[in-house]
Amino acid sequence: MSSPRAFAPEAFTVFALTGYDAVDGRIETHYALEGPDAEPIAFTEVFDFTETGAAGVPNPSLMRLLALSACVSYYKMAAPSTVEIRFPVAQFEVDYLAAVIRGGLGEFAYENDLPDALVPTIVADRLRADDAADERPRDWDIAAPPLVAVGGGKDSIVTIEALKAGGFAPVLFSVNQYQPIDDTIAVSGMASVRVRRRLDPKIGELNSAGAYNGHIPVTAINSVVGLLAADLMGLGSVIFSNEQSADIENLVWHGFDINHQWSKSIVYETLLRATLAAYGMSSDRYFSLLRALPESEIAERFKDHPEYFDVFISCNRSFALDPTRRRARWCGECAKCLFVFVILAPRIEKARLTEIFAVDPLDRPANLALYRELAGLAKHKPFECVGDYAEVAEALVDLMDDDAWCDDEVVAELAGQRPRLHEIAADKAPIVGAGNVPAHYAKVFDALVSR
Repeated sequence: MSSPRAFAPEAFTVFALTGYDAVDGRIETHYALEGPDAEPIAFTEVFDFTETGAAGVPNPSLMRLLALSACVSYYKMAAPSTVEIRFPVAQFEVDYLAAVIRGGLGEFAYENDLPDALVPTIVADRLRADDAADERPRDWDIAAPPLVAVGGGKDSIVTIEALKAGGFAPVLFSVNQYQPIDDTIAVSGMASVRVRRRLDPKIGELNSAGAYNGHIPVTAINSVVGLLAADLMGLGSVIFSNEQSADIENLVWHGFDINHQWSKSIVYETLLRATLAAYGMSSDRYFSLLRALPESEIAERFKDHPEYFDVFISCNRSFALDPTRRRARWCGECAKCLFVFVILAPRIEKARLTEIFAVDPLDRPANLALYRELAGLAKHKPFECVGDYAEVAEALVDLMDDDAWCDDEVVAELAGQRPRLHEIAADKAPIVGAGNVPAHYAKVFDALVSR
């Protein structure tokens, strides 16, 4: 397709999921945008599993789940009122797709003022029986080594080290290649696998020409990719490191909870586990080890692993799709950088922390507005993977009493609002129960929360 001069989203009335297939270690998912007065635009997304070394045919149910999960990248470009699934699906799969669109595209819809994009009419050409017997899952053993998703940040590091301390030898997993992830894996000393994901290049062309753009539920897609990789490799549970604060919405809009971290939330985790059970698979194939912990507790555990201090990065600018736009280290000015810095500041000596970040974000007046948002003093929580207001407020109050930090410009400026920050900090969530953590990992979980 040649690049159009302009892309008119309103010209497309139907988004179609047209198929999926597996060839030579790759899974391809296929989609199309259609309209009565528009030339159809077809898309193909490619997931390459060859670097995992796994052989065999991917599980058809999980392939179908991947096609459903990954479609949001293409649906959102026009967000038409009708979604058609043109391959056989069960009703629970239709419900899964509706939930992923409604929850996973909330931020996208909010930013583009498209509330109807969250509730398209979904039409399934052919419904499968929920208990179709022609796709029996492979035998699965929870005692097999787990596959652990690595994002390059502190959370997955805490999970990796907790599993190692519990006697497990996790296989580490990532989608595409990023230096912070490679560096984290190298420090861990664990075996690893990588899956390559290639978006259809027409996305970039159409975004430049006027297609809608915005946040998608990447963790949902990566979760299903992980399930496919683990199944192909004969591994055990797929373990993510999604924490308690991912359950908190940024705001409510048109009656919808808008949560940047929806696909990291307990809502999505529960949805995916229920979908696995509907496929006849154990729901324990997927869970988060850190769900019980608020971000401050994860930071408390991360501080005990200084071997990772010079390699971990959570700044999203280090993970830009375009390699030429990636930063080597922390930018020190985005909401993610500001949050991670302030949550670690009471826990890591100041000279060491500023060395890690190569900047002190708390001593930059330009960061005051974002810190006010992060602490619940203005607007709403930024659309980033950050903790709740109480954790930031608690950290700031602690720093006001610390001679090393109290004169930093942001800390000093916010000292005038100490009573309000103290009130916000009082609402900090406690550590909660094990949730979906299987009994097989109970000792790891108990050691993690009781330290």
